[in-house]
Amino acid sequence: AILNNPSTYEILRPEDFGMTRYVAIGHRLTGWNAVKNRVDQLGLGLTDSDCKRVTNKIKNLADIRPLSLDDVDKLLRMYGQAMDTDSHHAILDSIDTPDQITGM
Repeated sequence: AILNNPSTYEILRPEDFGMTRYVAIGHRLTGWNAVKNRVDQLGLGLTDSDCKRVTNKIKNLADIRPLSLDDVDKLLRMYGQAMDTDSHHAILDSIDTPDQITGM
């Protein structure tokens, strides 16, 4: 929701202070649109369906512990690269804990 209308959630605009907006997406309350926005920032060609699938994995892993942005980025990139070999669903199925992402 913050991506659609930031003024609803922000008292001050980050741009007024030379900063950029940061939306944390490594937690269990993240929405797929926030993940899609990050996918677009990284230049990955994931579909909405792919983003929803990865979002569900992020939420499941975040029930164990919140993920860092590096962890989320690594997961998104692994998923995107695995699409080339059509093994992207297996990538998500093979990860059961956040530590597995950190160790990769």
